[in-house]
Amino acid sequence: MKQCLFLLYGCLLSGALFAQEQTQSIRGTIVDKESQLPLAGANVLVEKTIPLLGSSTEEDGTFEILDVPVGRHTLVVSYLGYQPLTLANQLVISGKQLVLEIELEESTIAMEEVVVRGREDEVTAMNEMALVSARAFSVEETARYAASFHDPARMARNYAGVSATGGDSDLFNEIIVRGNSPRGVLWRMEGIEIPNPNHFGSLGNTGGGISMLSSSTLSNSDFYTGAFPAEFGNASSGVFDLNLRKGNDQRREYAFMIGLLGIEAAAEGPFSTEGRGSYLVNVRYSTLSALSALGLNPAGDVLPAYGDLSFKLHIPTQGFGQFSVFGLGGFNDAYFEPERDSTVWFDSEDREGFVETQKTGVIGLSHKILLGANSYLQTVAAASTEEYDGDGYTLVPSEGYRRQQEYLDAFNDRTFRLSSTYHRKIDARNSYKLGAIATHRSFDFSSRYLDDDLGSLRTYLQQDGSSQQFQAFGQYRWRPSERLTLTGGVHYNYFGLTGDWTLEPRAAAKLELPGQNTISAAVGLHSKPEHPSFYFIEGADGAEPGDQPNAHLDFTKSFHAVLGYGHRFNTHLRIHAELYYQHLYDVPVERDPAEITSMLNVLSIWDLLGTGAAINSGRGRNLGLDLTIEKSFSHNYYFLVTTSLYDSQFRAINGSWYNTRFNSRYQCNFIGGREWKLGRSDDNILGFNLKAIVNGGERTTPIDLAQSRERGYTVYQSDRTLEALAGTYYRFDLGMSYTINRPKMTHSVRLDIQNVTNRLNIFDTYYSQASMNLAHEYHTGLFPVLSYRVEF
Repeated sequence: MKQCLFLLYGCLLSGALFAQEQTQSIRGTIVDKESQLPLAGANVLVEKTIPLLGSSTEEDGTFEILDVPVGRHTLVVSYLGYQPLTLANQLVISGKQLVLEIELEESTIAMEEVVVRGREDEVTAMNEMALVSARAFSVEETARYAASFHDPARMARNYAGVSATGGDSDLFNEIIVRGNSPRGVLWRMEGIEIPNPNHFGSLGNTGGGISMLSSSTLSNSDFYTGAFPAEFGNASSGVFDLNLRKGNDQRREYAFMIGLLGIEAAAEGPFSTEGRGSYLVNVRYSTLSALSALGLNPAGDVLPAYGDLSFKLHIPTQGFGQFSVFGLGGFNDAYFEPERDSTVWFDSEDREGFVETQKTGVIGLSHKILLGANSYLQTVAAASTEEYDGDGYTLVPSEGYRRQQEYLDAFNDRTFRLSSTYHRKIDARNSYKLGAIATHRSFDFSSRYLDDDLGSLRTYLQQDGSSQQFQAFGQYRWRPSERLTLTGGVHYNYFGLTGDWTLEPRAAAKLELPGQNTISAAVGLHSKPEHPSFYFIEGADGAEPGDQPNAHLDFTKSFHAVLGYGHRFNTHLRIHAELYYQHLYDVPVERDPAEITSMLNVLSIWDLLGTGAAINSGRGRNLGLDLTIEKSFSHNYYFLVTTSLYDSQFRAINGSWYNTRFNSRYQCNFIGGREWKLGRSDDNILGFNLKAIVNGGERTTPIDLAQSRERGYTVYQSDRTLEALAGTYYRFDLGMSYTINRPKMTHSVRLDIQNVTNRLNIFDTYYSQASMNLAHEYHTGLFPVLSYRVEF
């Protein structure tokens, strides 16, 4: 810790001694939000600059503002007949041009009747069809929030409706939205579904230990917590709709970062001086082993390694539209080899070893073409692969530490998707989208586990084959007045593996009232099939070899209803509340009345192996209130306060209702930060960020201690399933950063400390045979991450 603070102090001192005024240019493109038509003659001004800096767009919608002082600036964008737009908190650094893609919305009121009021667009969703439970997030937020580690998923945990319990939330970035399993989250990139973009993620889950996504390649994106528009299918709780930015098409730029979580390098620039195409590529490799050298190893004795690559090639053409080639890939592996000395073993887990490897990749081709002044067609094709291999064993000391095989897993999943969406703007009041998504999936699954009765491995899953899925949607947007917006649509989903289909109507409305007040509402049906491997599980107790009792299960379905209210006190301060209710039905639950299981409690398919046959008789309900008080960055500080009060329950096959494993009842977050300008010309920035989290804690089933002592293993009180809470969870995080601007180069040093007080929050409770008493597993303790980044 002293070394980290010394390095940070050295950067502060050097910045103060050698600072000089630095400038950079701001470039970008301005288009119509719905038709994507470039807007010529739009004005862009940089507020509070002397002399006032600004520019107007050319015929192709591009603009450039030269010699902008480094620091944070507010841009005001205006165009005749369109709603003015204020872009606050735009960070200009010397080492990299600020390149913006700006969308303006046409006014529904005749120009001679009224002067349209400006709007501030930091949190409004980029998708014009999204009216509730959605917000945009910037790449900078993934770095600014304390202990977010440049990870969109960890950053989203600060938002209302997202909780931090139900999984190992300190070490992993699983997203638990409004009491739902993280399996219900959809990841999209460039407008098409992608595999789980996280290292060390479990099969069927949507989170992991470390994100494969880099802030060097991401652009502003949207995050949804429910009642999403009709274009989104295969999701029941939340959606990440990610966009990759285009590389700089005028000059070459580079970035390099080294930190305790990885070594990263990025490059971007034009293909040539003649064309306007560009490339952007980022590569990273892990340096987690550095933590062991410092005596801080959050992964315990597990030795992990990972690497990833992301890129985007942008190729505009004359008359044939714009093409983009994009990709994301990563690998990770981990192993643990137990000591061959039983005298140092504390409990049975110390004899267990494993080797696990994973590979994930996606490559896609996107094409967008304008079809006249009011419509465009966007088509995306993507191929992806997911591979997992696991080998687990235990050492048997009585037999010379022989390796007893516990499990062997091999999963290969290859998917091809084709998506096409037609966007049509009829006029300023009316627009619609029509789209279709076709999916072909081929797979090869194998999972075998040790059967103690047989004394050998038993097959729980063995299947190869292929399946298809087809989705289609239509959605309409009507603005009868400047203050009222209505949307409606329907999503169709056919799943070829089971032959099931759904038709999901959705509708939303938003009304802006006098006094900067808004009310909004939305309802809709949503559904999601399970991971394909779930339908082929054959290891249920008493089942015949090869029997697949889950082969014909239907979708899990969910009805969402949301009512929202918002008030904006001024340009930078707002409050927003949403009351929601979700009714889940056709949920797979185990057929045996003696078992209390539900897919609503499942994190991954590993929770399912060896369970009995399932049936779509389960139910679930989530209801709650999400509250947000947010001050966007201005006057050198910001804060975000979010509170979620909720109840999440499921009904098992026996007809009784129980708490879900994610029902911690409440979560409160406080995030805030401040920046100071330093140096002779105020070119350098010192930042401090704080975060505090508190929630009800992990759900647990009480343990029968007397029975556990008698039997020698953990025995739960089966009549009290998930009835108790392990204890209040709270955590404090701290982030410190210093940015130094030099001629054509920017240096940044950042120190994030997760769980700065080293609070040991209980993750799980079990019976320890060694102590003959209850013992606890804890979330991660103090976890510092130091990084250095240079951009030039």
